Amino acid sequence: MPTLTTTGLPRPGSALPGLPGAATLGRPALLTASGDVLSHGELRERIADLAAQLPDPAEGRRLVHLPLRPDLAVVTAYLATLAAGHVALVTADGARAAGIVDRYRPDIVLTGRPGSPFEVVSPDPGHLLHPDLALLLSTSGSTGSPKLVRLSHRNLTSNAAAIAEALRLTAADRAITSLPLHYCFGLSVLHSHLTVGASVLLHDGSVLDEDLWRAVDDLRVTTLAVVPHMVELMESTGVLERAHPSLRLLAQAGGRLLPDRVVRTAALGREQGWDLAVMYGQTEATARICVLDPALVADHPDAVGRPVADTSLALDTSVPEAAEGTGEVVVRGPGVMMGYAEHPDDLALGPMLNELRTGDLGRVGPDGLLRLVGRRSGFVKVMGLRVDLAPVEAALESAGLRACVGGDDTGLTVAVEPEAGYSVVEAAGRARRLAGEASGLGPAAVAVAVVELPRLDNGKVDRLGCMALVRGGSPAVCEETRLRTAESVGASPTLAVQVARVVGEVLGVDAVGLDRTFVQQGGDSLSHVQASVRLEGLIGPLPRAWHHRPLSELVELGRSRRAGSPTTEPAHPVRRRWRTVETSVLLRTIAVVIICGSHADLFRILGGAHTLLAVAGFNAARFGLSAPTPGGRWRATARTLIGVAVPTMAVALIGMVTQERYGWANVALANWMLGDVTYGFRNELWFVDALVASTLVLTAVLSVPALSRAWQRDPWRVAAAVAAVALVPRFVVLHLGEGVLRGIMPTTFWLFAVGAAVAHADTRRRRLLTLAVAAVGGATYFPDDPVRNATVLAGVAALTLMPEVRVPARCVPVIGVLAAASLYVYLIQFQILAHISAPLVATTVAIAAGCMFWRLADRPVRRLQDLVPLSDR
Repeated sequence: MPTLTTTGLPRPGSALPGLPGAATLGRPALLTASGDVLSHGELRERIADLAAQLPDPAEGRRLVHLPLRPDLAVVTAYLATLAAGHVALVTADGARAAGIVDRYRPDIVLTGRPGSPFEVVSPDPGHLLHPDLALLLSTSGSTGSPKLVRLSHRNLTSNAAAIAEALRLTAADRAITSLPLHYCFGLSVLHSHLTVGASVLLHDGSVLDEDLWRAVDDLRVTTLAVVPHMVELMESTGVLERAHPSLRLLAQAGGRLLPDRVVRTAALGREQGWDLAVMYGQTEATARICVLDPALVADHPDAVGRPVADTSLALDTSVPEAAEGTGEVVVRGPGVMMGYAEHPDDLALGPMLNELRTGDLGRVGPDGLLRLVGRRSGFVKVMGLRVDLAPVEAALESAGLRACVGGDDTGLTVAVEPEAGYSVVEAAGRARRLAGEASGLGPAAVAVAVVELPRLDNGKVDRLGCMALVRGGSPAVCEETRLRTAESVGASPTLAVQVARVVGEVLGVDAVGLDRTFVQQGGDSLSHVQASVRLEGLIGPLPRAWHHRPLSELVELGRSRRAGSPTTEPAHPVRRRWRTVETSVLLRTIAVVIICGSHADLFRILGGAHTLLAVAGFNAARFGLSAPTPGGRWRATARTLIGVAVPTMAVALIGMVTQERYGWANVALANWMLGDVTYGFRNELWFVDALVASTLVLTAVLSVPALSRAWQRDPWRVAAAVAAVALVPRFVVLHLGEGVLRGIMPTTFWLFAVGAAVAHADTRRRRLLTLAVAAVGGATYFPDDPVRNATVLAGVAALTLMPEVRVPARCVPVIGVLAAASLYVYLIQFQILAHISAPLVATTVAIAAGCMFWRLADRPVRRLQDLVPLSDR
């Protein structure tokens, strides 16, 4: 029987786990939330006891089937199998492993019985196993594909050590099984931590479960492994915004995390005291290939890092899919697998590879960092799971369906030809169910189109064409057609169609992608009001920063809230007496009413326009200035300023020609610089002048390379610093002059910057510091009108401390229209008030006229905005 050395490593030639030395024997190794603890010394003894129950490998090494789950007995049985020198066949715990078990016929299976966890199926070895072979893993995580990755003892030990070095793991660290252990990423967490004498908390909860986070905090977890889908879930719940004192590292792999989410997550980590490490790997490379050091994440959010120890990369630029500067990523090193197994006879094969062709296309920049740009073919990653498309297609074909399967980060696509005896709906449903089962993803992640499969000139199926047909039939692309079809047959549109219709109508676009965010499709602070009010009516209260989340997330959130069966969507949202609206929306409504009413002498409540400047800065930071590059920010700013400038210039021109009310300085939106502001001549539109200048100045500031990088890392720090600096001209200019100087850009820019800081004040401390800056600037802004100062500060405080408010549902449509039309009401009020003397009538007519003006101008203005591209493409 195998013996363990004094270092805790299995005998030479066997595999993990390992202890770095006797000094760690008393430290915890495996824990459970229920209180069970095994020290490294006790784990060593438990492994030796269990290994002794297995047949002597000298009489023939055995294939041991281990459906891994985060259970103390199961994990120790897995470790004992490796230590004993047998081969571990690791699968998911469930029915999807049946195909693998049937194909490979293991000699020993795990029963999980206390004290005697193994059952010997055959008294004699049933396989010829290569001496180096230690572990078999599915190529596609938990999909149950019979194609397995053969990993050696050296693969496991070297990669575990390399991961531990890259993540700076020590004996003081503690991980939690946030990922399935049959998944190579999840298993590597166990290996790398035990290798350095650290500990692993065995827990089967989801990141959505409060029990998991209680375990993280109560049992002092330091490292948390996640895939992109988990990051999105955690962001939607806000759980990472809470303090987790022991957490020091969030390690992300399993698919591409969008750069903007990388930046946001890393910034949140800096605030809460933990780091983000972005990683890249494949099962075929044992686990990890590259790690991006946390210190580099904020500046290089599109990268996956440098190779781990003893691993090297090369780019094969000769592959046909390679573009200039890119190539297929080729990996060399001790982590490269022995090869694939597709049949039990393959288990006797030795190492077949000296390099791994990953199928991923990438580029390496001057900084030495790898950036992935796409896949060659064959596999897709969905919600962190790498799915082999061939078995999915084979499952459909074995059921008599002629199908082409593709996919991307958002899910699988299945183009299937019409099936005799089945309607289109029935055929689509059958294909969706079969593909969901074969992939292990479930039918919700599968999009289907029933079509004649397009073919290339050589007779082969046109795979890209099939994907286009499936995506082209989705609600995101053909929403209007699908809606008309549904209505023509008396069917109610799905929630996905309703969400797409709202966004399409608000933005004036024909095609809406549910996989993209509201901002990515052209949404800005002007259109945000209408969209947020209408979407809130469909799905209920919107999550924080909803405009930066894929619309599909909103659809899923709405589905989970609606009444009825999980698979049935009611035709209309549930009627509610109270609704939630964003505070910024309500402030725009209140401000424009008090501005108009005060100008009409209906009442006297001053400070509304200055409050709107803070709201404008708040929205600028959330929308246009949230773009990851200076060029993107300038494009978004240009689109926003078109929305402001076009109606303002039109009003100024008409007023100049018909009443000599304005001059060319007003038309140029620069009366504060070009006009005579000393006595307030033609100064009615000062707010728009200040808004335009403030937006341009802040965009220019954020174009300075150092400040642009700092903004990407931590936008609050930059905005707060700009707001503090902006207090200097506010005090200097007003010390030298009075009157309308309180409406020119140098004295009001601090309010705009404060609003931008509020947008990113994500902790209580930051919110209070932002309010402190606002108080310094606003307490004496109008020295003879403390009520006006209090009104402005109250608005900023509400914006800072109350992200949303509840209002009677009947008021929401009115609030939405007034907020959306607020700029137009502000512009047209002066012409209306000049001709009507009755204050109440004048106020009512001015507001109504502004709303009509907005209705008429909104769509043409959006067409002009669309002349500015959303991206470089």
